[in-house]
Formats: sequence, C-alpha cells, structure tokens
Amino acid sequence: MDRHRSLRMTLLLAAGAAGCSSGNSRDIAVVTLAEPQATGGDAGVPDDPAAPAPPTPRAAGWVQEPDGTVHRASPVRCDATITQRACSGTERTFQCKTDADCRQGPRGKCVSAFGQIGAYCGCEYACESDAECGASEVCVCKGTGALREEHSVCAKARCAVDADCPDSTCGLSAYFNGCWEQVTLACRTKEDACRSDADCAPDTNPGAACVAADIEGESARWQCAGISCAIGRPLVVDGRPRAAQGAARDDWRAPAELDVASLSPEVREDAAAHYAAVAALEHASVASFARFSLQLLALGAPAALVGEAHRAALDEVEHARLAYGIASRLAGRALGPGPLLEAATAPLGAGITEVVEALVEEGCVGETLGAAEGRELARIAGDRALSAALARIADDEERHAALSWRALSWMLATFGEPARAAAERAFSRAAARYAVDPAPGPAAHEALGVLPASALGALRREVLAEVVAPCRAALRGLSRDSAAADPSS
Repeated sequence: MDRHRSLRMTLLLAAGAAGCSSGNSRDIAVVTLAEPQATGGDAGVPDDPAAPAPPTPRAAGWVQEPDGTVHRASPVRCDATITQRACSGTERTFQCKTDADCRQGPRGKCVSAFGQIGAYCGCEYACESDAECGASEVCVCKGTGALREEHSVCAKARCAVDADCPDSTCGLSAYFNGCWEQVTLACRTKEDACRSDADCAPDTNPGAACVAADIEGESARWQCAGISCAIGRPLVVDGRPRAAQGAARDDWRAPAELDVASLSPEVREDAAAHYAAVAALEHASVASFARFSLQLLALGAPAALVGEAHRAALDEVEHARLAYGIASRLAGRALGPGPLLEAATAPLGAGITEVVEALVEEGCVGETLGAAEGRELARIAGDRALSAALARIADDEERHAALSWRALSWMLATFGEPARAAAERAFSRAAARYAVDPAPGPAAHEALGVLPASALGALRREVLAEVVAPCRAALRGLSRDSAAADPSS
C-alpha cells in the first residue's frame, strides 16, 4: 500500500506538477533521492577515497590533531567531579531524592536542574576510568574534543585505543543533534565520508559535524550530520533551533483529556518531558513563520503566500497549546513557555540564498517529514484524545509543507539561478542529514506517540524517497532538460 500517496499528491499540486505522471503508474514516478556526491574539489572527500587516514605517530592519552579531530592513544584517568548543584528538595519533579537513588551508572549524584518540565531532581553519572564503565564502554574526560557534558561520561565504544584500529585511529565522536548528545568512539576507515567537521561545509550548513553513525549496527561509519531532532519549521539561529525554557503557567495549554491513570510515574514524566520539548519547538515556530512572512515581503512575494505564512503562525500557536496541554496532563501540573528572546533578536536574513536554503531544509523537507511523522504517531497512539491532537497537528503541517513547496516554486521562477543553486545545495544537505537514524532519545513509548530512533529514521528515509524526491524532481526550476525549461510543456 502506498501510504504516502495523499501527502505526495498534495505537495506535487503545490509545486505546480499536477499533470505529471509516469507511463507505468497512475502517480508520479518515485525517484530515489541520492545523497550528495562530492567531486574532487568538494570538501569532505580525500583525493584518494580508497586511502585511509594516515597513521598518527605514537602518543599517549587523548590526542587532538591540527584538523580538530580527537582520538585516544591510551587510557587516561579523568576527574570524576560533578559540579552541578545537589538536589535541594524544593524542585517540582523528583527522579531521585538522594545520591543513593542514582545507581544506574558510576559515581551517581542527584542534582538540581531546569528543563522543559521545569525544575527537577535527576541523576548524573561520571567516571574516573574505563573500569567504572560498562562492557564496550570507555571513560571520556570532561572537556575532551567537542564533548558538551559538564563532567566525564561513559561512552559506547567500538574501539578503546588507537591500537584497536589497524592503520588508523580510534576517534571520538560527540554528536549533538539539536536536543541531546551522543558520545561514541569508533575507528576511522577508508569507508568514511568525512574526517573532520571542516569536511561538512560548516559555512553553508552551520552545526553540521563529522560523527560516527550507526554505532549499534554491524559497522560504524563516519559521516556528516547536523540537527536532526527538530522536525518542522524551527526557529533556527546560527545553525541551532532555539526554544523558550519551560515555565509554570497555564495560559499556553489547551485542555487534554488523556487517560493517564494506567501509566507509571516514570513513563508519565518521560512522556511529559518529550511533549514539553515538542511544545517549545512549536512555540518557537510561531517566530519562525513570523520571520518567514517578513522575508516574503522583502522579496516581493504575492499576497497569497504572505497570507498563508501568517495563518501558519496562528496554527503553530494552537500546536503549542495542544502540546503544552498534553505535557501538563502527563506531568500533573501546568507547563508553558518562558520568554523567547531570539524571537526579537534573530537576524532576518532576507537574501534569496538564505531564504531558499532555510525554506528547503525547514519547510519543503522538514515540514513534509513532520506531516508524515504526525500521521504515523496519530495512527499508533493508544489514546483517542492524543491521536486526535496529533492528527490535527499533522493536517496543519501538511498545509505548511504545501506552502513551502509553493513558495519555492515562486522563488525559482522569480529569481532563477541563485535560487536554483541554493535549493540544490539545501536538498542535498537535507538528504544526507535525514538518511541516518537520529540519536536515541530519552524515552520511546509508541502508545504515547513517541517513536524509537530506528523507526523514526526508517520513516524519514521512506518519505524522502517517496514524497520529497518526486516533488523535487517535478520542480521546473530544478530540472536541467529542455522540456522542463519550456513553460509550454
């Protein structure tokens, strides 16, 4: 069954390709969206792709190379101090109350923190040596490479030291996907698509990094990855999605009649944290669409596109209320957003190249994936009220995706080559970004609309191939053949 046919046809209509079809199908031919192929002059591929990275001279401990890559020559002892403040007992949520409650890792400490679920007490773990970590894990010291954690951590490892990697090194990968960090160690190989962050076009793809992916699979491959957990049209500033911190307020939540009586406190808190994070991104999308409407005005867009952008911002207000309502119901207390200063200070970026690249990645690809994801979550959700809320959001995201494809079609027709080149770059980046599974999140509970990373990755790849690729192929401004270039065809 072609479960994405309706979404594909909606977006093809939006892209102006209503009459296109293949001779063997009643629908648009499905074109597999290829990952970007680098040429000899592109960053990210060595001149001889068959040659592994040159071996590094013998060293000790953590070694940082001139290109910024970090590898482990030998085990080292780390400072295991956790500097975060201990839990005071006045927080709203308690995943722990004393250090004795933190037993899932070494040197557990019950600390006070603030997140999308408000002030809470949670466990943090640190290590002094590999011996304190689990099987196939090593201890990574605070401040090593790109590690963001405020203390040492136990990381999954396919290698422990350089000696485990013939003719190569045991590299450290600290991958922040926009929401959380995945820290791993893996050998460098000749199959890698990149060696350092500089290979990932940081000038045009802020936040992208060279990381070890598929650490759970049969092999770990180093490749470029960027923000992958913020689906939809986030408020991106300097390559990162921005969102407001959580606050205890009830004026940003819609009533949610979820049945939570059968859920354990742990499941409820995890799901509440998930939906509070979703709500914060939906809240930030209001600002993103406000910025988009200003960009459209700056580019001289038709009134219909500007009007739709404003309507989309109002949709996002309701999405945020729905998600904060779900989060509040699960948490058993009022949750809402705090101030979002970036809504007023984020740069407008009204140049055609900036607008097109953001439109493709956040709208044409991001919101298309968001619509499909929302449909799937509504289908599997076990609660009728939750399913209805997710279906409502998915309907709106589909309209927002259609707006993005219509806007892109207008920009290609109006601005020509600069818009085409920007779109091609952005589609290629998005294809590479979403071709791999996202890093595992803190919780997965399908009945509550929280997919595991592997299922989410598989769904994204399916939508890229069956929806995004044919819509991209149907855009006349991106076609190279003379028929597509002829307005009468």
